[in-house]
Amino acid sequence: MNFENLCYREKVPLYTKLKLKPTEGRHLIKYKDEKDYDYYICDYCGDEIKILKKRIEMAGGVVVLPHSLTKRGEVKVVLCNKCINPVLKELEEK
Repeated sequence: MNFENLCYREKVPLYTKLKLKPTEGRHLIKYKDEKDYDYYICDYCGDEIKILKKRIEMAGGVVVLPHSLTKRGEVKVVLCNKCINPVLKELEEK
């Protein structure tokens, strides 16, 4: 995990997955882009984290690391549930 780039990031990036367009008859009708869902990408492992209405059911999310842990002020990091412990161990070693 490249911690230096995360410290200087102003905003957590939010990505959008679009629904697939039909392949048949595409030359006859102009299809609009339809949003399927929004998601984050884990900063540690690179997995996709879907943003759901029920935040409890999500597989991860945005974590705010405090100044006492980072020594650089608050840093917002996107992590999935399986990556939280390895990241904390890595930061404690530094």
